[in-house]
Amino acid sequence: MRRKDFERDGYIINSITVSDLKQAEKEEAEHRKISNPRVHLLRKHVFAVSRRIMGSDNYRGQYRGFIWGTCLCLRGPSLWITINPSDTHDPVAQVFAGEQINMDDFFPDAGPDSNRRAQNIAKDPFAAAKYFFFIIKAVLSTLFQIDVRGNRVHSGMGMLGCISGYFGVIEAQGRGSLHVHMMIWLRHTPNMHDMHVQLQNGEFRTRIKEYIRQNIRAHVEGLNEETIRTMPRESNLPYSRPPDPDSSNWNIENQAIERRVVRSQQVHTCNRATCLRFNQHGQLVCKRRAPWLLSPTDIVDEHGRWNPKRTYAFLNNFCPAITTTLRCNNDIKFLTNGRDTKDVTWYFTDYSTKKQNKNNNVSALMAGTLLYHQDHSNHLDDVVERNRLLLFRCQHSINREMEHSGPQVIAYLMGWGDAIYSHHYVPLYWFALKSHLLRVFPELNSNKEK
Repeated sequence: MRRKDFERDGYIINSITVSDLKQAEKEEAEHRKISNPRVHLLRKHVFAVSRRIMGSDNYRGQYRGFIWGTCLCLRGPSLWITINPSDTHDPVAQVFAGEQINMDDFFPDAGPDSNRRAQNIAKDPFAAAKYFFFIIKAVLSTLFQIDVRGNRVHSGMGMLGCISGYFGVIEAQGRGSLHVHMMIWLRHTPNMHDMHVQLQNGEFRTRIKEYIRQNIRAHVEGLNEETIRTMPRESNLPYSRPPDPDSSNWNIENQAIERRVVRSQQVHTCNRATCLRFNQHGQLVCKRRAPWLLSPTDIVDEHGRWNPKRTYAFLNNFCPAITTTLRCNNDIKFLTNGRDTKDVTWYFTDYSTKKQNKNNNVSALMAGTLLYHQDHSNHLDDVVERNRLLLFRCQHSINREMEHSGPQVIAYLMGWGDAIYSHHYVPLYWFALKSHLLRVFPELNSNKEK
């Protein structure tokens, strides 16, 4: 409101009529460009206001700059991970929901049954949201060995290596539970040119294969198409504790739980409700690109193309450490700092800042708001103050129509937001920077080509 252009535009906005917005409503409904420049101006200021409102499209749009800024400082990302914690069945979530569960002496047969666990989470979105942020922070600090304290990032050698930064965007599934898509930057990662040079070295590719074998899998020994069909899918498996690493039988227990979780959580089934979509040729295809490429072993070639060992085409990638610790669905992709890094980074920034689904006509909402505003703002003589109140009301009329799950609403109310990241970001205002440079270096004014 303090910008000079708002005071200038205020008189134009003040002249907008309900009929102007009704016409814009018809054009928007017919997916045509809005013809009235005054309505364009109002929408511009309303959307500028929404940039400061958590959960709005314009607020999420700034994540694009955060991601590219991180890439400028830390080079390209090394890993892309999706973690989908099972809030319905995880005993930690049930503790947050108020259940009395002894986590030090845990028995899967004791405590609430699956129906009660689902009811606990459904009626307590605060517990679901608190569990999600707690468990993701626990994964980052324990498995990945990275902590953010104030303005400093402290990292050690974790399961995936030494991490220098991360950026994750949080979303809700159809049933309302939260999950995160995260990009991870590993320390001392070669730049694109050095990586391509190193990939010509067979010993370097062998090291990458070993890293993939340890951290990115799409195969479990003894788990093939036949055994997958015969093994039961255990939906209640997350209601358990991970194997105790101090146990003498840890290796056997860990392999057993990995096999069961992979069967229950990582096998992909294509259907119209989840992933099947029509492509431009009218063919029904899986948006997750299943079935995936089979490979008898872990593969990395001279161009950075890689594949984990996979003997069943519908078994999705998974990180063993996350699989056995959280007993939940997850996905992981290794980026070789080449074309795939560029593609995934573009995809992730576009996906994380995509516009949320809307079932409303913005111009229609503004028309109703303007009608109300004209009847309830006669006491204001100042044009700027009248327009400030109009933008306030327009923004709230739009916000009321946004669909959020209970845990998402709690995350916004508590200030947890819909993104987690390791670094702090400061906006750069290029016009102010340009003016400062011209003051410090006046010769730039006289030499525009330079």
